[in-house]
Amino acid sequence: MSFSVLTEIVTGDCPACQNKTLLVNIGFTAFRCITCGDILEQKVNGVIKYIRADKNTKFDVRTDRLDG
Repeated sequence: MSFSVLTEIVTGDCPACQNKTLLVNIGFTAFRCITCGDILEQKVNGVIKYIRADKNTKFDVRTDRLDG
């Protein structure tokens, strides 16, 4: 059995710790801040924004392909 793992590392502004930091994709539209460890949801509406996610956040499945 084989599978591939695809992750994305981006820079962004974390609303939790207020730092410009690296954000690591941990699934669909969820990202983790490497500075404070908070989980963020990515929102794309003309600009990319990251908002804090909590237990009530529903993540959408991304339909675009990142591997070309």
